[in-house]
Amino acid sequence: MDPVRVTVALPEDFPAILDVQRQSFLVHAARGLDTSIWTEETLEEITRDATEKTILVARDPAGAVLGSVRFQTIEGVVFVRKVNVRPDMKRHGVGRALMQALEGHIPADAHKISLCTLLMTHENIPFFLRMGYRPETVLPDHYHHVDLLCFGKYPTRKNPA
Repeated sequence: MDPVRVTVALPEDFPAILDVQRQSFLVHAARGLDTSIWTEETLEEITRDATEKTILVARDPAGAVLGSVRFQTIEGVVFVRKVNVRPDMKRHGVGRALMQALEGHIPADAHKISLCTLLMTHENIPFFLRMGYRPETVLPDHYHHVDLLCFGKYPTRKNPA
């Protein structure tokens, strides 16, 4: 696959981001999960979310949206939300490119990156482990009564010369 380009999302990207997010989370509906929090987000909601969070978007060389991730830093902790990749592009480096770009965007004073994934999404767990994230806690019966596995990563900062 050609290189994935990751940039900060613009408002005109939001409809395509929502479409990919829907595709990404609909696969879990077949498992009986209520996916509405992810699949029914509106343009108004993502626009409001973008006032508080940075949204990164991954594109192919032709400019098509392949995935996105949102994050927000609060008191030195980077909270990662809604990591998603178009289903036909999983295992093609899109998720890795998004997470590496996110890590490149975090503020210098950030001491931790925190994210949670659905415990039932077994494919996500080894992905985050390979990216250097470590399991920290399980949140049982959380959003829509599903169990979440939360990870943390502690960025190392090089001392300025």
